Amino acid sequence: MFFTLAFLSDRFAFGKREDKNPLLKYFTGDDFSLSAEPVSLKEGLRGFIYRNACVSTQKELIIFCHGMGPGHIAYTTEIAYFCGFGYPVLAVDSRGCGLSDGKSLKGMYSGVQTVIGAIDFAKGLGYEIIYLVGHSWGAYSALCASAKRKVSKVVAISAPLTPSKTMCDGAVNMRILPRPIAVMLRPFWRIVNFIKYGAKGNSNAAKCAGKNSTPTLLIHGDNDCVVSLKGSPADKAHGSHITKFIAEGKGHNPYNTHRAEALLAELTAKFKRRDTEDIAQFDFKGATEEDEAIMQIIINFITG
Repeated sequence: MFFTLAFLSDRFAFGKREDKNPLLKYFTGDDFSLSAEPVSLKEGLRGFIYRNACVSTQKELIIFCHGMGPGHIAYTTEIAYFCGFGYPVLAVDSRGCGLSDGKSLKGMYSGVQTVIGAIDFAKGLGYEIIYLVGHSWGAYSALCASAKRKVSKVVAISAPLTPSKTMCDGAVNMRILPRPIAVMLRPFWRIVNFIKYGAKGNSNAAKCAGKNSTPTLLIHGDNDCVVSLKGSPADKAHGSHITKFIAEGKGHNPYNTHRAEALLAELTAKFKRRDTEDIAQFDFKGATEEDEAIMQIIINFITG
């Protein structure tokens, strides 16, 4: 019974595609005067290399690793920020997201496979210095991929620890299951991920970050209700090569201003009310407003 419940809940979370919501406004490279060169990886993974007119390096590259949702299109503001410092940015959509093939996301380790593929692709293009920057699922993917492929630096924002803990916390936060039941299901979620990916399907992001010498910056909001700070890589990972920054009063998107996070919470409430007319008038630009102090910490880490 518990295995069946674990299997069905995993399928609910990862057994479908994630594409753009027609009610939402997504910014593109054109909105930031970026060029977008289409790229295609193995197994139908697609994305773009973004650049702007001030691109200043041909040997360094940032790979942006997106979180759950329709792919990297939800992070164009952050991608443009990095392009503004002269870096080309490679952003590839994971299996079942946005531009890429796949009938479903399949599972959390699928994101790790995407990042590994992006690193191999970038090295094939001749990039010698590669930085990984990821948020949420993308942060988990970046940390785990850095244990499989050599990169120069990793920035992980709001990273979850393991797939089973992510499922447990998500089920509780969404009020799908009471915590005691969700905790009891964790071993069964591990079995599901082992069936799908083998032992690597249950990779621990904190252990992956700690076992290599890659300089790593972990950023987490102390008010994150999606991936709680307690038990996250920002809490559990240790090593002289690891730098941590806890954003006070911030939630799951600490790179955004407090106002932007409040607007995102407001947007979520509108969806729950199914207020489509109100959504059409929503301030999407305000909801992507970046916290310059946090973004500066990231760019200083990359360039330092």
